[in-house]
Amino acid sequence: MRKIFGTLLKLWGAASLLALLLGGALIGTAGWWLPVNDDLKPADAIVLLGGDSRRAVHTADLYLQGLAPVIYTCRPMVESGEPLCSLGIACPTEVETTTLALRLKGVPDAAVRLYGQDTMSTVEEGELLAKLLGPEVKTIIVVTSPHHCRRAKVILSRLLPGRELLFSPPPYEQFEQKWWTHQASARNVIIECAKFLFYYLGKPFRSYGSGEVGGANSSDGANSSGGPASPVQADPAPSPAPLSPASPQGAPGS
Repeated sequence: MRKIFGTLLKLWGAASLLALLLGGALIGTAGWWLPVNDDLKPADAIVLLGGDSRRAVHTADLYLQGLAPVIYTCRPMVESGEPLCSLGIACPTEVETTTLALRLKGVPDAAVRLYGQDTMSTVEEGELLAKLLGPEVKTIIVVTSPHHCRRAKVILSRLLPGRELLFSPPPYEQFEQKWWTHQASARNVIIECAKFLFYYLGKPFRSYGSGEVGGANSSDGANSSGGPASPVQADPAPSPAPLSPASPQGAPGS
């Protein structure tokens, strides 16, 4: 019995060491495998993932190149900007900044479709898009940050099967392959690895608890009782509020 226990302990130790080495190798090489930058071609839609309004500038460039006729972007969860907002400092929401950037770049409002309400994760965005996009949307250009591309590709490929996903990160977002030499890159690698872990453990971040698309206050019509979600309704981008003092706001994570 003692011999069997000793053997099992050795096997456990070897497996733990192997997992540690594999995990270390994946994290160390994250600067190479996290970004995805596909060769682009004309598509049926551009999906601008939430999390950073700066992505809107690259999205507009792709639209103005004629690569797709419509842009889809979500209404991300709003985080409080207090105590800054109460001081009279402008606190625009991410969706206000995004739609304003698109308009200033020359994208017509009619080409922008907003969906969801208070979305806070890529999984939620993918679930909403799966309900929203018709079968005619076969090729999609996805715009997100370099460090977010790989996880977004894994998630959206599962939630949007049968569609061709082409990823195009903004070229002006700095993400170093040697991520440990750049503070922002290091932070993003750590966060992405943690989110990958949560995703594969089946615990992605959600703004609602019952598992259905939408939330209790969602304009998509989903309820919070565990019943099926109502069809997602997309609408043209509204005129964003001017960059002046507004209600408490902020940018959510990807």
